[in-house]
Amino acid sequence: MNVTDIGFLRRRIEEDDAVRSTPELREALDSGAPGVGPWLDAFGDRPERNLVLFPLRGIGSDIVLATLLAGGTVVLGDPGAHPARTLALLERSGATAVTLPSKLLERLNSEPSAPMTDFAELRRIFYVGEPTRFDFPGPELSRVDTLTFEHVSEFVARFRDAVLASMLLTLQANDVLRDPAISHTGEEILTAARVAERHHGVVERWLTALTEHGVLVRQGDRFLGTEPIDADAVAQAWDEAEKLWTGHLGAAEVAAYFRRNAERLPQLMTGEEQATLLLFPEGRTDIADALYRDTAVARYLNARVSETVQRLGAKRILEVGAGTGATSEVVIRDLADRADVDYLFTDLSAFFLTTAKERFADYPWVRFGIYDIDTQDSDEPGAFDVIIAAGVLNNARDADATLSRLKALLVPGGSLLIIEPTREYYEILISQAFMMTAAEDVRLRSGTMFLSRQQWVEAIDRAGLSIVDVTPDDTHPLSPMSQYLFVARH
Repeated sequence: MNVTDIGFLRRRIEEDDAVRSTPELREALDSGAPGVGPWLDAFGDRPERNLVLFPLRGIGSDIVLATLLAGGTVVLGDPGAHPARTLALLERSGATAVTLPSKLLERLNSEPSAPMTDFAELRRIFYVGEPTRFDFPGPELSRVDTLTFEHVSEFVARFRDAVLASMLLTLQANDVLRDPAISHTGEEILTAARVAERHHGVVERWLTALTEHGVLVRQGDRFLGTEPIDADAVAQAWDEAEKLWTGHLGAAEVAAYFRRNAERLPQLMTGEEQATLLLFPEGRTDIADALYRDTAVARYLNARVSETVQRLGAKRILEVGAGTGATSEVVIRDLADRADVDYLFTDLSAFFLTTAKERFADYPWVRFGIYDIDTQDSDEPGAFDVIIAAGVLNNARDADATLSRLKALLVPGGSLLIIEPTREYYEILISQAFMMTAAEDVRLRSGTMFLSRQQWVEAIDRAGLSIVDVTPDDTHPLSPMSQYLFVARH
């Protein structure tokens, strides 16, 4: 964006009562507002009164600035409001356009009050996310693709820096690693930080990550300290990562979840607080749902799983480690018209089975059961056309043994669909790692939490399965996230 446009927008913000008191817009302008371009292209030369249903931290600022630059006006809505209230605001505000996530559009579409809402003023609906529909006549529906390879790459780098900064801040708070002239052994660091024995492996991986990225220097079995990191600098790093995430790659509550974990690291590493309670506060699954169901990469990969199941025409389907049902929901919904399906939803935890039984009560062909990927041989060998393992095999003690166990459950020619991260996810090292099973395979020897893409290909081959497809490809905007769907055939 050029200097003239930025000057024009600063004046427009001061003139617009709806946005004058929003510091997020000024911060976006100070950074050059690089995300405005796709929205200007989408809006074209038609000024709109635009109801914006995104948080202003992140994509919401881009949308507001593009609306003002195109000569329109803005109405700010609450993306977390009840759909009925949002529909009432849409009608009352006289908005000629609305901009929102696809998931919210789906909720508005199915809201009972939607048929009674007057959409006469509404001309255009712009949404971000997986393709969806709007069942009411009048407005033109447009999907806006805001993700670029460069944006996702920058987010990955900024998010990594924020997490590494939090790791360092947490360790330095225990009077270690604060002086470049003084070194400490790993054991000295663990003792000073009062790390619970069961979490030693996690914090040792912190030290590896901090060393690999040049934050610390390792000399033999000792780590040299570095200049003390400032808490304000850590907070700023998280702010920058959240702006790149929110609305583009997922909901604000996902970034907030990881940030809460970062802030609670002293209690997590000592064992005074359980990571499970941060992911499932008071037994609720809303954070886990946002993490595993509603992020851009989860939506993309879950949709690809469902498409693959449909293409294979599978009748007997087993899902292991189904958890919150994020992948199941997409696959089961898309199988709703099939009368010949037998879907076995399994997890190690009865908690998830109880929730799933309620969620999928309308599908009589869905069965439920306990299955342990580390120890359990099924009494149904060679019984399944497709097995789905979405984000669960990284928690297996021995990936090779688990793959062999799953292969035995497939019919000849059956397919195993695996979704896995394939790089070190440092945000997992400050959150779910505190509740994960310790690996006993190549990850133990390499000191990593996740297998690389090549290691998964080799493990699948050792299990006697053949790789059919790996997606996304290296040019896809989401490829910097390094999460992949592996499709393997028996």
